[in-house]
Amino acid sequence: LAAARTLSDARKAAAKVLEERILRELRELDMNKVRFSIDFTEHEPDATGIDTVRFLMSANAGEDLKPIHKIASGGELSRIMLALKNVLAEQDSVMTMVFDEVDTGVSGRAAQRVAEKLAKLSRTRQVLCVTHLPQLAAMADTHFGVEKGEENGRTLTRVRELDRAARRAEIARMSGGDHPSETMLSGAEELLSAAESFKNKLQ
Repeated sequence: LAAARTLSDARKAAAKVLEERILRELRELDMNKVRFSIDFTEHEPDATGIDTVRFLMSANAGEDLKPIHKIASGGELSRIMLALKNVLAEQDSVMTMVFDEVDTGVSGRAAQRVAEKLAKLSRTRQVLCVTHLPQLAAMADTHFGVEKGEENGRTLTRVRELDRAARRAEIARMSGGDHPSETMLSGAEELLSAAESFKNKLQ
């Protein structure tokens, strides 16, 4: 029991630091009103100690703190996971991080913040990201297009690295469908140029 209490005290001290770091990350991801807390309740001593730990949050002003899985929307959950991974990656030796549609439920300014956060993370880790958002695709250092099709009665998936012109076309297609206009292509070029400018400042 004494060992369990020592462990519990260490966890609570670490939780305070973790709370502050995650809140800072979430604010950088355009979640300025969010509150995040790590809650401890005590259980009978076992091999894990005496702590039951829950992550609680409130996404909007005036709302009570509740378990994340009960109140977070898809977009909020995506950004919370990105914040957690970003903070926890500093404590481990994982050098490659894979995000499968971390942009779920995210758009506009929040999508841009997620893209910028992934770009910053990619300076110290290899980041692989599956996305359908043009803001995230434009921020990539290397962009692969994935296409599914049929050949000789079989379904095939093709993956090819895109050059600058192909990236421009793909990002325009992500924004506006299979037949992008010149305006959409110009918008895609603007996204690519803005992303390059942002990444150059990270060097």
